[in-house]
Amino acid sequence: MSNIQITKIKDKIFLEVMQMNTSCILRELDGGLSKPGMCESFEMRVAMTDRDKVINRLVEQRLSTVEVLNG
Repeated sequence: MSNIQITKIKDKIFLEVMQMNTSCILRELDGGLSKPGMCESFEMRVAMTDRDKVINRLVEQRLSTVEVLNG
């Protein structure tokens, strides 16, 4: 993929992730699994998370998935 295509895909992913709440972002970064008994600690983790940092992590994770799929 060209740099222009990668930039467009990254921008699209960023806009999608920005619309998500922090809890959803963290769950996706954790593999989408909700573990029994982690509710209270998870809520504390959400409250203490740097939103910009996890947004960037998820954007990079999704971008690497797209790059792998497109070879």
